[in-house]
Amino acid sequence: MFVATYEEPRAHAVRERYLETFGGEGLPVPVEAIAEDLLGLRIERSWEIDCSGMLLPAERRIVLNAAEAAIGRDTPPLRRFRFTIAHEIGHWVCHCLEGRAPVQEAAYCRPVDLSEAADRALEREANVFAAELLMPEPAVREAWEELGDVAACARRFDVSPTAMHWRVHSFGLAEPPTA
Repeated sequence: MFVATYEEPRAHAVRERYLETFGGEGLPVPVEAIAEDLLGLRIERSWEIDCSGMLLPAERRIVLNAAEAAIGRDTPPLRRFRFTIAHEIGHWVCHCLEGRAPVQEAAYCRPVDLSEAADRALEREANVFAAELLMPEPAVREAWEELGDVAACARRFDVSPTAMHWRVHSFGLAEPPTA
C-alpha cells in the first residue's frame, strides 16, 4: 500500500498560533476564522469567477466560486469551501508571506493553471498545506483508530469524505478511493 509522508510545519504553526491567540476547540479546524481573524484575509463569494477560488494578495482577499455552493450542498458550512479556503491560505503563507510568489498577483486554481505545461509545484504545496491544516496527521490517526470509517472521520473534521479518504490513504490506513 502507498504511504506518503506529508510534513507541513507551516500549517501546524498557523493552527497553533490561532489556538494560542483565540482559544477554542481544535477540531474542526476554524479555517474561516484563521483566514479572517488571524491572517486578516477577507473571504467573499462571487458568481463571476471560473475556478473554485482565488487569492488576491494585494487586496488580502480570498474569493470563492458562489456557483459551487449551489451544486455542492454538503453544508453548512460547505465543506468544499473549507478546503478551498485552506488551499488559498496555503498560497498566502507559503508563497506570499515567504516571498516565493514571483509577484503578488492573483493565485487562480483553474484547469489551465494546473495543466502539464504549468508549474504545478505551487498548487501541490498549497494542497498539502490545506490537508495538513484541516486534517492534522496525529488527529486523523487518532480518529481513524477510534472510528475506522471515512464518513465518520470526515464529519469530525468537517471535510468532504473524498478529502478524508485521500488523507487516510496517504497514511496507509485505507485503500485509495475508487472513481
